[in-house]
Amino acid sequence: MPRLVNGYLLVDEYGAFLGKKHGRVVVRVGGSREEYALKLIRDVVVAGRASISSELLKAMAYSGVGLLVTSYTGTPLARLIPARAGGTFRNRVEQYKALEDGRACIIARDLITGKVKNQSSNIKYYSKARAQESEKKALYEKALLLDGLIKQLSTYTPGTGRLEECREKVLSVEAQAAEIYWDGMRVVLGDYGFERRVKIPEAEDKQLDTVNTALNIVYNILAGNMWKYVLRFGLDPYAGFLHAERPGRLSLVYDLIEPFRPLGDRLIASLLRRGVLRPGMQGKEVAIALRSAAYSELTEQEMKYKGRKVKLEASMFLLAEEVVSMLTGRRSSVSTPFLLW
Repeated sequence: MPRLVNGYLLVDEYGAFLGKKHGRVVVRVGGSREEYALKLIRDVVVAGRASISSELLKAMAYSGVGLLVTSYTGTPLARLIPARAGGTFRNRVEQYKALEDGRACIIARDLITGKVKNQSSNIKYYSKARAQESEKKALYEKALLLDGLIKQLSTYTPGTGRLEECREKVLSVEAQAAEIYWDGMRVVLGDYGFERRVKIPEAEDKQLDTVNTALNIVYNILAGNMWKYVLRFGLDPYAGFLHAERPGRLSLVYDLIEPFRPLGDRLIASLLRRGVLRPGMQGKEVAIALRSAAYSELTEQEMKYKGRKVKLEASMFLLAEEVVSMLTGRRSSVSTPFLLW
């Protein structure tokens, strides 16, 4: 049955119907029926094959309730965009200009700097928790290597040259950080069948292991959430600063979730340790287990942003706001949320 978790109404059943009755969302699945007050819902997330009434769509648009349609693995496919939603047109104009005048490169640099900082924070966090002194030392050494790459990024001053050159530079450092980071995370996740980070199966007849499947899903969930704030500030989700444009790819959305990926990694490690996720689980089984946990636990995680602790949703809003502030001339760089260790 559907679940209301921290303001997210999760619907992943086959044949579900969503309708409206007064100020409530009515969900019917087979012979079962559930009702939820619209005012308690932040987002309706539909991952199964469901139908939805036009009256409910109108009510959601009027109330500011989001609708996110995803694949069963959480890949964001569509979002409801109310006509009165979105920031000013100026934000989007400045976004396009930034792709030509060097500001895009500064944003890309700062986002990846934030990501590597949080990767280092994760490694330090797990270094503290290891029982074996050799593992503690190995992990801490990797954290120091990541800190060195952070300094390298912080001293990189982009010019006004071609964005492709800047992307190449920033992505090169990101790739170095990824190699160090995932080598360290193998110490943490190795007992659960994780050997290395793989995004897609290496052969058509193969499936990803549980950990890599879960990582892909949690990143998709992060992207689905960030998409909402990109639209709220009137930005073009397809015009990325770091990720190159590709038809149908939410490049800016994937740019902005970079600093949050290590938070998803930490959730996966926790779920494996507690047995919520288990080696051998794949596909829909991982997706169902992770979807509930992501909205019940991930959204409650706190990050430090400009001296105060804020939860994931607030962090995402503030990061999107920070990018807009730079685009409109109120800031010269972008601050990113920090993962506590």
